[in-house]
Amino acid sequence: MSNEKLVVIGGDAAGMSAASKVKREKPEMEVTVFEKQDYVSFGLCGIPYYVSEMVDEIDDLIAITPEKFREKRNIDVKTNHEVVEINSEENKVIVRDEEEKKFEKSYDKLLIATGAHARVSKLKNINLDNIFTLHWLDDGKKVKNFIESENPEKVVVTAGYIGLEMAEAFKRLGLDVTVVAKHEHFLPKIDSEMVEPLEKELGENNVNLRKNSTIVGFEGNEDGEVQKVIFEDGEMETDFVLLSIGVQPTSRLAEDAGIKTGKSGAIVVDDKMRTNIGNIYAAGDCVETNHLITGEKVYIPLGDTANRQGRVAGINIAGGDSTFPGVLGTAITKVFDLGVARTGLSESEAEEAGYNYITSTIRQNSRAFYYPGGEKIFLKMVVEENSGRVLGAQIAGREGVSQRIDVLASLIYNETPIVEIQNLDLAYAPPYSPAWDPIQTCAKVALSKLGK
Repeated sequence: MSNEKLVVIGGDAAGMSAASKVKREKPEMEVTVFEKQDYVSFGLCGIPYYVSEMVDEIDDLIAITPEKFREKRNIDVKTNHEVVEINSEENKVIVRDEEEKKFEKSYDKLLIATGAHARVSKLKNINLDNIFTLHWLDDGKKVKNFIESENPEKVVVTAGYIGLEMAEAFKRLGLDVTVVAKHEHFLPKIDSEMVEPLEKELGENNVNLRKNSTIVGFEGNEDGEVQKVIFEDGEMETDFVLLSIGVQPTSRLAEDAGIKTGKSGAIVVDDKMRTNIGNIYAAGDCVETNHLITGEKVYIPLGDTANRQGRVAGINIAGGDSTFPGVLGTAITKVFDLGVARTGLSESEAEEAGYNYITSTIRQNSRAFYYPGGEKIFLKMVVEENSGRVLGAQIAGREGVSQRIDVLASLIYNETPIVEIQNLDLAYAPPYSPAWDPIQTCAKVALSKLGK
């Protein structure tokens, strides 16, 4: 009797996490991964650091090569192979190889980990040369090669997490950088209290800011290269453009196979990462997941989430029993020396969801007031009025941001009431924190507002 066969579509975080877990749990299972690019298991989040020359080679962003997956884990990784059709009735996929030849591959179980792709922009003249987006390692190589070969002086970058990180990268290379935001805020789902320190950090690093400004198109030269960005209220010359316009799930392949998708267009899965077709699983940036505060299905594509979902899928595919509870949307970014982080609901999201809430916002030293080197931390909590449950939190500061947002994410995950947070037994020493940590101070302010 032949061994059970798993086919994985997509070789990044979710796909390779699942494939690796299956081989650990069930070594006899035949695992084949089809990836349409020429690499797998790569760190897309590292592109800004590659462009800025903090990371020397693009290959440094690849965690494990296809060859090592084959040799060390006995996973048959086939790069430059695109799955173009899923036949769920006959349990097979149609694959197109690097020579454009098609063949069939049967499976007993299938994992869809097709990820996401950059949103398609409908801006005028979007197809001009030197307008870049970032979603694959090759995109980072194109930007780096352009800078090295053309020696540009000016760049326009649209706001967003990757946009701000790339703005820093370009500035470190000596470019004149302008960041454009359609609204008042430069980061999605970040409240106004965090905007002040972010704008200050960008300004201190000589990044030009253009807020409340809508791009309507581009103008090119006779060689078809972008030379101007056109706004509703004016225009700006540039040598190239980086568009950070978000991503959308790559789910058409699944939809065409009869797999259910949600309002976001992402694949609907249960807490075991199963789709509506029994032997087909999905994980990563192509799926919706449960929001741990609202209980609603949401689309929040993040690399760490994809890894965890892939592991859960792998356990279940191998015959185990594991569940993925959902997400809080915890995220962090570094812009020059400033960290900005969030978890749970922002104030605007809490209002939109219909919660009765109060907010607590503080500005406090990151260390004991007398200890040198401390920085100001901005911290905000959104707290449900009746229950005292923390719905979300945001932090901005030059130090101590990552550990504090992780503490807050853990507290929110475990539904720790605000009244208990003020009494947390947190580590204290003058080089690391004040006697009352900013988390506790923010909790005390919230309790005062709640009349407790």
